[in-house]
Amino acid sequence: MKITRQKHAKKHLGFFRNNFGVREPYQILLDGTFCQAALRGRIQLREQLPRYLMGETQLCTTSLLKCYYLAPQEAQIWG
Repeated sequence: MKITRQKHAKKHLGFFRNNFGVREPYQILLDGTFCQAALRGRIQLREQLPRYLMGETQLCTTSLLKCYYLAPQEAQIWG
């Protein structure tokens, strides 16, 4: 990662840590669009996000997202 990008990430994480009490492990909520973009770009989220955030991460998704991508025929019922 470039030095300036790393400095910006460290600065923003420090802000959230001091003002809102955010701490490790960082819980990241993933949506369908983000997951599809990562797949298209061949990005390994489980490996890259801890490096970018310089700490331990926990990836989270909603049950509806899991349902939608695991069983697309059933997901059409919901919308």
